[in-house]
Amino acid sequence: HGTAKVVLQNISEKDIEVYQAPLNGGKHSSQIVKPNETVTVKVEKNTALYISNASNDTVNVKLKVTGDLGLSMGYKN
Repeated sequence: HGTAKVVLQNISEKDIEVYQAPLNGGKHSSQIVKPNETVTVKVEKNTALYISNASNDTVNVKLKVTGDLGLSMGYKN
């Protein structure tokens, strides 16, 4: 897929981690997003954006994604 821009707001009470993972392997641009914090991430071509929750509590995010419209979303518990 192509590039995308993601505006992510952490609307939870716990920190979350976001990072990019190219489809050919690896992980980069990791950042911690605090509760009520908003970050903007420019996602590279052929790269997934991971949203990771290390706590045992459920977290929620608000996303606005623009760019490549051929994107998909997955969830892993």
